[in-house]
Amino acid sequence: MLETGQGHIVTIASLAGLFGTNRLIDYCASKFAAVGFDEALKNEIKVELGHNEIHATLVCPYYINTGMFDGVRSKIIPLLSPEPVVNDIVAGILTNQEQIVIPRYVYILIVLRLLVPGEVGRRIASAVGITGAMLTFKGSPSQKTLTSTTINEKSG
Repeated sequence: MLETGQGHIVTIASLAGLFGTNRLIDYCASKFAAVGFDEALKNEIKVELGHNEIHATLVCPYYINTGMFDGVRSKIIPLLSPEPVVNDIVAGILTNQEQIVIPRYVYILIVLRLLVPGEVGRRIASAVGITGAMLTFKGSPSQKTLTSTTINEKSG
């Protein structure tokens, strides 16, 4: 891309990279890192290297109903279906959007979060269900945890 001066980089993050939430500390940390990576990369490409035809898109969806977050319950924001999310991402890439937040109305919460003190932000997150969504989390049906019982059953 640097040689040709054109291209497109897509960073898949999550709303968990913009809003830290309980019971997702490690996931939020990795997604916050992806958000920071995207911002620094855009500055490097545009400001430092002067490439205006190398585009970058940051993707921050809410929970997608793929099984990964089986058991998540949301008060206000519904779990997303994969197909519309993919369509939104592809449309965003084709139009060189710098950031795609899905659903789009969450942009309001992002702005609000920047304008209010921390405790007020946590109360808002609780009211809309962000901080309670993981309370019923079961995990992906394909992920099984090995316990000493299952290890003994397999070896004996």
